[in-house]
Amino acid sequence: MLVRAMLAAALAALTLPTVAVAASASDPAAAEAAAFAEADADGDGKLAPAEFANFPDALRRRLDAIHFARIDADGDGFLTLDEVRAARPVGCGQPPPF
Repeated sequence: MLVRAMLAAALAALTLPTVAVAASASDPAAAEAAAFAEADADGDGKLAPAEFANFPDALRRRLDAIHFARIDADGDGFLTLDEVRAARPVGCGQPPPF
């Protein structure tokens, strides 16, 4: 757990205030809201075309962090091949098409 908290803090330093990262650490809806807020450069609650261009990357970073944390079974901040394999859906013999 301490490692997850440290990972969240490191991500926060790179992308958002710590509170926003902590709120979206396991909640996709909160991650979406944080990504929207980041993309909404003028803070008007709407995304202009230029702002929307930044939204997918902001959202992907947050969703990837959630996915990583869920797969990281021992919470050490790293993924082993066993953790990646264990995260596959039951009956899925092939790696996911990333």
